[in-house]
Amino acid sequence: MLIKKLFLPLALFLLLLPCACTENESSLGLELQDPFTFYHGTRDTAYMTACTIFDDSLSTSGYTAAVLGDYQDPIFGSMKAIVYSQFGAPTSGVNITDDVIFDSVVMTLVIDTVYPILPDSTPRTMHIIVRQLAEALVSDSLYLSTNSLPQSDVVLFDDEVTYYADSIRVRFNENIYPILRQTCTQAQFLNISKGLAIQLADHSQMALSVNFAATNTRITMFYHTAEMDSAAAAQGSTRTPMTYQFSINSEAAHAMYYQHNYANSELSAFANNRNATIDGSQKLFLEPLGGTRIRLNMQPFVEQFRREHPTAVIHYAELLLPVHESADTSTPVRILALRNMADGTSSYVTDANVLTNSYTFSGFDGYYHRDKHQYRLRVTRHLQELLRTGIDYGTELFIDGRRSAAFRTVINGTESSNPIRVEFIYSE
Repeated sequence: MLIKKLFLPLALFLLLLPCACTENESSLGLELQDPFTFYHGTRDTAYMTACTIFDDSLSTSGYTAAVLGDYQDPIFGSMKAIVYSQFGAPTSGVNITDDVIFDSVVMTLVIDTVYPILPDSTPRTMHIIVRQLAEALVSDSLYLSTNSLPQSDVVLFDDEVTYYADSIRVRFNENIYPILRQTCTQAQFLNISKGLAIQLADHSQMALSVNFAATNTRITMFYHTAEMDSAAAAQGSTRTPMTYQFSINSEAAHAMYYQHNYANSELSAFANNRNATIDGSQKLFLEPLGGTRIRLNMQPFVEQFRREHPTAVIHYAELLLPVHESADTSTPVRILALRNMADGTSSYVTDANVLTNSYTFSGFDGYYHRDKHQYRLRVTRHLQELLRTGIDYGTELFIDGRRSAAFRTVINGTESSNPIRVEFIYSE
């Protein structure tokens, strides 16, 4: 009897044993681990020289996100951004006859970001100015950030509006009516309307990122006719306003103009010489909208490390970009890196081309790590390539989406207490 009582629990245990031995490892929690914990070897730090340079003129044609703003601070000086947009008709053209009576014409702009950042659902008053362009905006032309397009004397709006939640609404004045009262094709209307120049008034101390891909970014004409009034009166009802849609969203062409004035700022070296470089021992400056970028060079480190560790293998490396205490709290979302080549061209660092990224821990791949107050950019393969070739032609950092957002930042220099640097793990 005793043998039977012992046999049953033992059999059950033996049945369960293989299941326990073949259980797969769980990946739960791996995304919370710091990538440095995945590798074994010697941990080291690479230092570099760095400077701030003026960014090249950016192409702004074809973008569906655009910035308008007027902002000034003692670090970056003043920035002005104007948005140009086509003002298009439906595919069928326009047929607004003399019997049409205008009620109002309203332009709605969906706003993606506001700089400096506002708390959610915080209303803010801003002064918007809209003028008609003097020349038609052409959809297939190349517009650079230095192209200032001539504006006509026709002012369509010059007043304050309130931003709330995610959009602003601009009610055009009566100067818009002669532009709209047309009977013509879509192509003909583009030559008549020419386009819009949208900007903030001087010294607004803010910038807006407009989403022209949004469906609700549009111009709506509200109208009625005497015949509609009579019909409604005969039925004893209230007339329902009629609407007519004009396109300024993704169906229309857009361009932007950026202007930077660095006089009396920490970037005053660029005021009269865009080819100047600003020493990066204490501060490095990143500004969007054709502003500034950072140039790094690790040539002395590369030569020394190759001599001292000829058989080293780099397992992991990341570029640490601590944010300087003087930087605005409205930091850019992400920072990207380009590697300069011997022939003068550049391309994204090799690590950026790796599609499979197993590291989703906050703050990697150039994203801002808010808890650590720094950006962290993986550069493992980039460092490997520099050590293999033995030559560093320079690495340049710039703000991701620098055509479509006004966020800027200041990075600690090479000689600060918490400097910009590359930390890596290797073995040999």
